[in-house]
Formats: sequence, C-alpha cells, structure tokens
Amino acid sequence: MKMKKRIEWIQYVFVAGLLLLFTLATACIKKPAGPDEIVQGNDTFPGKPFNIHTALGDGLVRLDWTVNNRSDVDHFQVRRQNVTEAQTVELSVADTVFIDQGLINGQEYIYTIKAVKIIDGREFSGLPSEAITAKPNVYSILLENGADFTSSRSVTLGLTAPATTNIVELSNSEDFANSSLLQFQTTLQWTLSPGDGAKVVWAKFQDQEGQTTNTAVSDSIFLDTRASILLVEENTNGQSKIAADSIYFSMYTGEPFGRLATISIEDGPRDVQLNDLGTGYYDAWYVIPKDADVLQANITGNFTDRAGNEAIPVIAESRVTILRAPAPVTLFKPVIAGDGRTSLKLSWSLTEDEHDFQTYEVYRSLLGSNEFTLVSIISVATVTSFTDTDLSPNTTYVYKIVVRDRSGLIGESNEESQTTRPDEIANPVIMYTPLYFNDAETTSQIELNWTQSAEDNFNSYHIYRGTSPNVTTNSTLVGIITQLDITTFYDTHFLENSTYYYSVFVYDDRGQVASISNEVSITIPNTLPEPVYLAQPIVVDSTGFQLSWSQSLDPDFANYRIFRSRGNTVVITEEPIAIISGERLRTTYEDPNLSPNVIYSYRVYVYDTNGDFAGSNTVTELTGGTN
Repeated sequence: MKMKKRIEWIQYVFVAGLLLLFTLATACIKKPAGPDEIVQGNDTFPGKPFNIHTALGDGLVRLDWTVNNRSDVDHFQVRRQNVTEAQTVELSVADTVFIDQGLINGQEYIYTIKAVKIIDGREFSGLPSEAITAKPNVYSILLENGADFTSSRSVTLGLTAPATTNIVELSNSEDFANSSLLQFQTTLQWTLSPGDGAKVVWAKFQDQEGQTTNTAVSDSIFLDTRASILLVEENTNGQSKIAADSIYFSMYTGEPFGRLATISIEDGPRDVQLNDLGTGYYDAWYVIPKDADVLQANITGNFTDRAGNEAIPVIAESRVTILRAPAPVTLFKPVIAGDGRTSLKLSWSLTEDEHDFQTYEVYRSLLGSNEFTLVSIISVATVTSFTDTDLSPNTTYVYKIVVRDRSGLIGESNEESQTTRPDEIANPVIMYTPLYFNDAETTSQIELNWTQSAEDNFNSYHIYRGTSPNVTTNSTLVGIITQLDITTFYDTHFLENSTYYYSVFVYDDRGQVASISNEVSITIPNTLPEPVYLAQPIVVDSTGFQLSWSQSLDPDFANYRIFRSRGNTVVITEEPIAIISGERLRTTYEDPNLSPNVIYSYRVYVYDTNGDFAGSNTVTELTGGTN
C-alpha cells in the first residue's frame, strides 16, 4: 500500500515538472501576433487575396486573384494540396497570376493563397484566401482568353480536347437546353444569352467513336454592353472661383471599377480624371490652374466602364465661373526725368489682358518702408509710362504697378527703385565738343573728351547717347570706363547724316549717379563710300571663277553688289548677280556654271544706308583659259 502511494506521488511530481517545463518553454518563445490583431494595429500583415479566378487546361491550372494595396505585397505563397495522395506543396509567386503545370489530368487539387510582406528580413503572411478546388483535364473551355468582362454577346471560345474529338455540344445553360452541336475546333465563335450580367457557357465533347464526356466543362464571363452616367455635380453653388481655389466634382454611374471617368469644363480645363470610390461614385478635388478663365461654363462628364463601353456624355445642371487674375506687367528701372532732383519717369510692359483691362495703379514707397502709397491711376491700357513729380532730392523711391481687371482681380508687378539727384551736384565733369574722324584707311569714329571727375567715391564713367536732346540713363549706353584718368571715348557705331547727343554720368561706389556732365551733340555728314579694290579672278575650273576684293570701311555700309557682263565692259544697268548685305567682312564670291571660252568682266559696288554707292575697278577673265 505504501509502495503504491509512493509511486503515485512520483507520478504527480513528474507530471508537474513536465507542465512547468512546458510553461517556461512557451513563455520564452515570442509568438508573432495573429493577422487579425496586427491588421487592427499597424497593418503589418497584407490583405487577404480575393476574386480568385481559375482556368483549367491539360495538366494545368491557372489562378489569378486580387489583393488590396498591391504595392505593399512583396510576394505570394500558393499552397497546393493533392487530395488523393495527401501531398502538400508550397510555392512562392511574384505576381497575382500563377500557372501550375505538370499536373495529373482528372486529379483534384486544392489551392489557398497568402500575401506576404517582408519587414526587417522577416516575412509576415496575411490571412489565407478561401480554398479553391481545381481539376485539370484534357477537356476545357475558356471564354475570351480568360477575360473577366466583355462588352459583346459574341465571344471567342478556346476549346481543349484530345485529337480524337470531333463534336462539341455548347449551351448557355447547365441543363444544355437549346444546345448546339458543332464540329469541334479549338476556336469557335459563340453568342451569349441576352441581357447584361454573369454568363456561363457549358461544353460537352464527343470523340470519333461516339463516346461523350461524363461531365461538362464551363467557363464564365460578365456581359456588360452599356455604360451610363446618372449624375454629374460640382460644389461652387454659383460662386466665382479663381486660380488655386478647389472645386469638388462628382459623378455617379452605378458601376464601380470603370476604366476612366473624367469631367471637362467648357472653354477651360478638359479631361480632369476622377477617382473610383468603388461604389459607382467617382470624384476629385480639382485645383484650378492659373490660366483658367471661363464664364458660366458647362461641366460635361464622360465615363468608360470596365468592359470598355462609353457612356453618353452628361452635362451637370449647374455651371461654373473661373476668373483669372490679370498677368502682372514688368516694371522697368525708373529713369531720371527733368533735372532729376524732383522727378522720375516710370515705364512698364503692356498688359496681356487688354480685353478685360480696368486700370493701372502706380504705387510708391520710400526705400526701407513696406508702406506703399497710390500715386496715380491710369485707365488706358496702352499708356505704359508715368512721370512722378514733386519728389525730394537725393531720396530713393521704390515703385510697383498693379493691374486691375473689370472683376476687381489684380496682378502686381515686380518692384524697382531709383534715387533722385541731390540739390547740388558736386564737381560735374565737363564734356568738350565731339570730333568726327573719317579716314579711308581706318574705321570712322567720333571722339569724346571730358574733364576728370573730382568725385571722392568714384566708380566709373557711363557714356550715354541719344538721338534727341535730354540724355538720361534710359538712353543708349555706349561705353563704361572704370579708370578715373581715362577721359576719352571713341564711338564707332553710328550712321551718317544723323545727329547724336552725349552726356557722361559719373557713378559712385554705391552704384548711384554722383554727377552728370553737360550735354554735347554732333551731326555726322553724309559721305560717299570709298570704292573697294577687286582682284583678278581666280579660275576654279573651265566654267567658274572666284572673286575677292578689299573690305569696305564705310561707317554706314549696307551691302556689296556684284555685277558681271560678257566682254570687257560691265553694264551696271543689269541686275547684279549677287548682293551681300550687312556682311562687310565677307569679301569673296564664287561664280560657277559659266559658258566655256567666254570673256567675262566684273565690278563690285559698295552701297551705304543712304543709297549712295561706289564701284570698284573692272577685271576680266576668260573661262577655260587665261586672258
């Protein structure tokens, strides 16, 4: 009796020890949380595959499926179970399509699919799909190459059967009511039953010996022959919108997963794509671009469903108005006006919105202040300048131009500044009377001279030129000299028979005008161009010469004109054979395709911009030989 109790006590101790070891072992193992728990937490596990579609072939099963958030899935795990042999195989698949080959026809297989996500080197599997049973067979039917949808009742059947098959029986119903017996072909055309919706086509096969299949094979497809738009809406409620505002557009079709849903604004943005909400509704918050400008515009919705059917466009009951603010003008740097002490002249580019123009508004501020004052309103679009008067000497002013349209929308220009002259300009330089040099050996030039500046903070001399009195910094800048003791400048870009006015502006090291010289002028006389020298032609071949001549140095050079005649005299009343305009450095010309053994004579005339001219010497040459 004691021995029996002792044995029972040892058994209790042994069992308790095993339980303790099991508890410790399970506590040390960190089990990953289940998919349901993780999904509710941080979405570590991907979604569960759904919409699984199977297609059967000879020793083949094709699976395709859908999964939410496809970009979050790294690969899929497909599990296949052989029911007869109780074998299980797990395969890794990269895409949402898997073709399982090398199977046994007639053997039943069970498939499940899991989506897998890899995080920090660890694989997390989502919930497995519903189990799918597939039995590959030598007999099979496939509609439209496995498509899920079709927009036509006429479909293409792909049939698989042994080579001994000669008859196929097809029907749109499982009981084969109103079936058709057709000569077997691997591809046949078939007409689905009327009415949109899920369609199934059934097939039985018969071989040459009259034996038929015990079971029918089938495939399904969704027939969708029309698309429609039931409603198109927007949310402006009649209020005008401007660039950068948002408009909410929505469309209801009653059909989710469409290929494309868009809206277009009359005379404005077109084909704005809407998002599929998966409920038959499509919507988008549309941010208005800066160039949109429409008034009471219709909104048209367009829709193409998943089968490719295009709905009749529908126009929303409400309309939208989008107002575009006028494009800003470009304000140029103000220039000194009058004596420059109390006046500045502003100019700017022409508005791009003349059709909707209301006013230009000129605003002025002191440098360093952000408070702008309206100083002028201009109501004519083509008036793009303004002279601001009654200013203080030696003061820097900042300006901007505001364009306002008839809707009250505005566009602001850039800001520009300028400093008025001081009351007393210290030590202005004095310009002497310009000198004109016209030497046939050199380029014509105007020599300008002035006294040296006494400015303590001297930076540079700026030489400005105009074709009328009152030269300002808005005139043509012809030269800048940064060396204090250089007080001579040569102007070589001018036209004859013209009057030019010059003034030297002294700039200090702050970039401001320190002083302005007196203004001088000179009139350039009109002189005839000097003739060029034409060299003896070079024989290129039996029917061509190359001509060359000296360069013209005429200041208002216009062109070279080349004249050619037969014989020893050039007749200039004929048209020239060539005119070389604006290229004074081009002093050669090749004259090809002449008649052989003929004497030709040439002259080159120089024309200036006033129409005056001078002719070169005459040269002659014989084609095909030497004169």
